[in-house]
Amino acid sequence: MDELKPRMTREEALAALTTMTEDDFLTVPDDEDDVDDALVARVVEAGRRAAGRPSLTAPGKHSPQITIRLPESVNDQVVDLASRTGRRRSQVVRDALDAYLADAA
Repeated sequence: MDELKPRMTREEALAALTTMTEDDFLTVPDDEDDVDDALVARVVEAGRRAAGRPSLTAPGKHSPQITIRLPESVNDQVVDLASRTGRRRSQVVRDALDAYLADAA
């Protein structure tokens, strides 16, 4: 049987890890033993090198952040849309806010 090629290189995978947030990681019960020490070490090392998410404002410039509370039903819709479209929740909210502000102008 032919060996399957990886979807990304090791370097690409490590680069992807540096942009991940808590929401991107699956959790497993404490009694799971599928995670070995080598994987943990790679993830920790990638986290140490992480410089945070790229700026939305300009390279090297801090992007402002806001925190909002949503009704559970709206949050569920955001999560569902993000899942269906392959986007992060934050991107769904930014796109919706951009559309609202453009329409209100």
